[in-house]
Amino acid sequence: MKRLLVSFFAFYFIWCSAEVFAFAKRETVQASDAVPARIVSLSPAATEILFAVGAEKQIVARTNLCNYPKEAEKIPAVGGFDGKLSSLENIIAFKPDLVYLTDGMHNHFIEPLTSYGIRVYVSKAHSLNDVLNEIETVAEITGHKENGVKCVENIKNEFKQAEAEIKKLKLEENPSVYWEIWNAPYMSIGNASFLNEIVELAGLTNIFAGLNQEYPVVSEESIIAKNPDMILFPSDAALSKEDFMKRASWKTISALKNGRIYAIDADLMSRPGPRVGKAVLALTSIVKEAFGEQ
Repeated sequence: MKRLLVSFFAFYFIWCSAEVFAFAKRETVQASDAVPARIVSLSPAATEILFAVGAEKQIVARTNLCNYPKEAEKIPAVGGFDGKLSSLENIIAFKPDLVYLTDGMHNHFIEPLTSYGIRVYVSKAHSLNDVLNEIETVAEITGHKENGVKCVENIKNEFKQAEAEIKKLKLEENPSVYWEIWNAPYMSIGNASFLNEIVELAGLTNIFAGLNQEYPVVSEESIIAKNPDMILFPSDAALSKEDFMKRASWKTISALKNGRIYAIDADLMSRPGPRVGKAVLALTSIVKEAFGEQ
């Protein structure tokens, strides 16, 4: 549960796209800017992006939660993902020439790092397009521009593959879904989160898509009233399908009646990085399992 809180309450403040302090916008990256040789990555998504574009050898430190790909775990850890679990001293000790930050989580590091002459990239991706732009921007900054372009092309192809698979189901309408981020209080996803787009690409309708927030707190009554066809919850939660079935007041919900309650890979689904295409395909597979034979 503690890890779940770190992962998802962190989301409430964050997750990546391309805004650069010292670079500002991707178009303004100067040829004279030296390609960083020593990068400290302060988020799992950032580390995945760096690996995906071929900049893994430039990473000198990562967070304790940077566990994908497996090779990332061989890189020294600078601390936790939460900005309170890392220290400026630890970061500087790795002598970075670029620190990859997340907006809302690490803003307090921006001024001191830049005062030491260390460049920073501040990530804040709220949409899938933000994620794709960030991948290309980071690839360019780290000297791997072509790899970034190829990575984005692959992700877009995965989106297209998911779309084609959903069309084959020939559903009369998109099934509705409740994505439980947390349950004390209940938290779900709104239309300001990239997760809402993942839901849509997988042929589903988010019951809280009308809320213009990333991870809104919602009432139990509203969940029951919206009667979702499917329920999703993160795999690292201390929950099971049976726990949902035991929620007595939820017995009228369609998802419970039909047993359409699924745990989803928390790391794969929650990180706005190069695996967003695979996240869409994974959710598409669940949709096919749940609604493929009607």
